[in-house]
Amino acid sequence: MKYISKGEWFKKGTEAKLIDDYRSDKSCVIELNAGLFEGLRVCENPEAESRKKDEEYLDEEICSFDEFEVL
Repeated sequence: MKYISKGEWFKKGTEAKLIDDYRSDKSCVIELNAGLFEGLRVCENPEAESRKKDEEYLDEEICSFDEFEVL
């Protein structure tokens, strides 16, 4: 499957790689619709991200599957 970002965390229109799928984790008390993704991010806050404004870089983040078009 391909996960194409809608632009909530990763750069809109780019593909993110699913690293770990938390939907299948039966040890969780609550049901999650999320996973750990790696993809291209655009720096929005240079102070917090330690990068230049609008710099593109690879990042990992736990995101809802709703943040992606799944192809």
